Amino acid sequence: MPPARARSRRKQQAQLAERLRAEGRSWGEVAHVMRERYRVNARVGMRLARGWSQRQVAEMWSERWPADRKSDKAISYWELWPGPTGYEPSLTVLGRLAELYECHIVDLLADGPDHRSGDGAHRSHAALAPLAGEADERAVEKAAEQVAALEVHEIAAAVTRWTARLGEGRRGPILKLSAALSLAATLPDDAEPEPDPAPPGPDYTGVWRSRYLYTSSSRGPQQGEHYVVLRQDGSRLLGQSLPHTTGSRLELTLTISGMVASGTWSEKTSPTGHYRGAEYHGTLQLLVNPSGREMAGRWVGFGKNFKVNTGEWDLTWVDHAVSQRVVREYHMRL
Repeated sequence: MPPARARSRRKQQAQLAERLRAEGRSWGEVAHVMRERYRVNARVGMRLARGWSQRQVAEMWSERWPADRKSDKAISYWELWPGPTGYEPSLTVLGRLAELYECHIVDLLADGPDHRSGDGAHRSHAALAPLAGEADERAVEKAAEQVAALEVHEIAAAVTRWTARLGEGRRGPILKLSAALSLAATLPDDAEPEPDPAPPGPDYTGVWRSRYLYTSSSRGPQQGEHYVVLRQDGSRLLGQSLPHTTGSRLELTLTISGMVASGTWSEKTSPTGHYRGAEYHGTLQLLVNPSGREMAGRWVGFGKNFKVNTGEWDLTWVDHAVSQRVVREYHMRL
């Protein structure tokens, strides 16, 4: 059993996270508070924000990506980085952690080096934030109304009094601001809202039922079935099968171009089945049904006899949701 002090701290952290979430804070914002208050790095802060242990994170990872299982020690190594005993997480690892934590990948690197001070545009934005970006819209409108009601000499007098209160040696910044405002007045007005971007294409992310046909030299026509989680990244679809009763594992990497999905497949067969855990791979080309709920085509691969084999393959949409609760419903269903 953990010491009483550790239990008390975890309880405090959980209560803090619960209060911040009740205020409407995002996970990234909660993690920032955890990082500042408990002096931890961004990856630890995000885990504390969720109230999870390293073992819980590892278990959720292994459940979501069964072909790439992780232990709590792996989570620990990533959290210890960039220390001498830590391991640097790859972009793939950071992307998956962000998916588990429901945050942006940047939230997991928020404690990294910041060299934006060398960017003049960033410095100008930061300097003028109190005058513009940080003010609410109504406050900006009110200030504009007040300025519009003043004569130029009245505005000049107000600025003169403000400069005097700032003290000696402050004339330089005022002159810079004056020059910047003069330049801004000559530039075209680009305050019009940008047009809405074109609507995105179909989203194929979800749970799909995969079925392919093949012929065994000793058993005749056969078929393989899996429930597969497809995750879309732009025009790419990455698929990984959910736990199967036989222990076989299937992975898909597809590219969507119009109504055609093409790419590669790989399967590690059941360790106790006819092929004794053999690994096969090949290419795949599918036509996407206009409904976006079915894909059908053919696979090509190599058999043990060094001949090129082919057969039918189809994917049928089952569920859009890919939450842990939904995904678990399809574990061991085939």
